[in-house]
Amino acid sequence: MSIKILTAKENPHVAKLKNEFDIFRVLDIKKGKLEIIEFFNKDGVFRGFGKDTKTAFKKAKKVLKNYYS
Repeated sequence: MSIKILTAKENPHVAKLKNEFDIFRVLDIKKGKLEIIEFFNKDGVFRGFGKDTKTAFKKAKKVLKNYYS
């Protein structure tokens, strides 16, 4: 299992989400064939799972938007 912190410099999509939803940390976790993206903010942790980072990012973003709508 490997854990990496995604920053706004590495990924422009992270910068946009950080400003919009007040996210203070984004983690990219790889566990075998599974990719996990986690968004942390004051209301909790929002996770997305997928076979690659792009899919996991989309699912985590969808969970975050559903929570605030």
